This record gives sequence, structure tokens and C-alpha cells, in this order.
Amino acid sequence: RTIKPQRVLDKADTASEALALSIGEHACVDMPYMAELSGKTEEEIASELRGVIFRLPGSDDDNPQFVTADEYLSGNVRKKLEQAQEATKVSPIFQDNVDALLKAQPKDLEASEIDVRLGATWIDKNYIQEFMMELLQPPYYMSRILKVNYSPFTAEWNITGKGNISMSDVNAYTTYGTVDINAYAILENTLNLRDVKIYDTVEDPDGKERRVLNAKKTTLAQQKQQIIKDAFREWIWKGPERRQTLVKLYNEKFNAD
Repeated sequence: RTIKPQRVLDKADTASEALALSIGEHACVDMPYMAELSGKTEEEIASELRGVIFRLPGSDDDNPQFVTADEYLSGNVRKKLEQAQEATKVSPIFQDNVDALLKAQPKDLEASEIDVRLGATWIDKNYIQEFMMELLQPPYYMSRILKVNYSPFTAEWNITGKGNISMSDVNAYTTYGTVDINAYAILENTLNLRDVKIYDTVEDPDGKERRVLNAKKTTLAQQKQQIIKDAFREWIWKGPERRQTLVKLYNEKFNAD
């Protein structure tokens, strides 16, 4: 006797009641359903619920789609603002969207609040190329051979020409590298988020060769790797134009919610 079938309301006195029923029954803003419940036109409902629901830019004028403010003003609000601003060029009805989204924008992070490391794939390879050339200062004839590349398919960084560096290059083999691994190879390992390791090849009593980690040489190489990392952190924010471009890009990609 205590179990009764659920009673579905088929009438709403206000647009707000119709919205509540629409969310409860259909889990969305169903404008035709809300119009049927309230006896109001969809335009009247949209007007009464202004600021409570928002029309999605790009939806068909004959079948406009709406979502609640909670849904619309969350997620990537930077991208949504761009879309809304474009939509206002076609119709002023989206100005409400723009106004609400402007208030929902997260505070931009400053360069000092952003930690950038070598290997971050959102940084254009041209910046890495520029850093490499400024730090390591290769001979002119090598500058045309040494190229930083990134493959989004394999998520791998590669520096072409790194094996053609003369042993007399002090920056490559002493300041930022070692006799066992030059600075360009260290930089490539760092871009691929790998710790540099140096191995020796030894021969077992039975004549088989195997690789053994050389702790002393590895420690020296990893010290050079850290020097390169530190130099990059210091360099990346130095140029005003580069800093402005990268801060804007970072905020758009990672600080948009």
C-alpha cells in the first residue's frame, strides 16, 4: 500500500517550474517540452529564464539548443567566449553569453607562476631550436645541420646532426657535455624526459659482452643535463615577446576552466 506509481507532472505554472521538470525528466533543457508544460512559447521561456539558461552558439535557428548556466559557464570558458564573441557578429542575442563568460574567465597566470620544462610539447620546436643555438653556439657551418624536430605521431624529439659535432667544440663536450656524450645528445634526452646514463661495455669470462652502468661518468653527464635544464628555465622567460606569447598560449591551453 505504501508503494505508489511515480506521478509525472504535465503542467507548470512558470518557466522555472518547467525547467525543473525538464531537467528532472529529460536531464536537459528541452524547450518544446517546457513550452508544452507551461503553455508559453519557447521565446517567452528563453526570455524569462535569461541568465539561467544560455543558447548554444552554432545551433540552428529553427531548433536552438539551450543549456543551464551551470553547464555553460564551466569547462573551457575561454574557448566558449571566443565562440560567443564570434556569434555576436551574426546576432546580438549572444551578448548575454559574452557578458556571463567574461565574468567566468579564470585569472591569467603570470610567467613566474608557470613552470616550463624542456620536453613540454606545447612549446613550439622553433623556441627549442633558438635556445639550443644561443646556449651551445655551434660553428656556422653546423647551424644548417643541427635541427630540432618533434613528431606528434611518436611523441619523440630528435636533433639531427648531433653526431657530427667536432670533439674540439668546448660547449658541446666540456661546458654542457662530456667526452662520452655531447650537449646535443644530452639535450635530446632531456627533451624526451630521459635521464642521461653512460654505460661501459665489458667482456665476461666466457667472452660475452655486456653493458655496465658507469656511475662516475653518469653522474658527470647528469650534472651537465641539470645545467642545461637550469639554463632553459632562465632563458625561456627572458625575451619579452617570447614570454608574452608563451604565457598567453599556456593560459589558453591549461588555464581555461
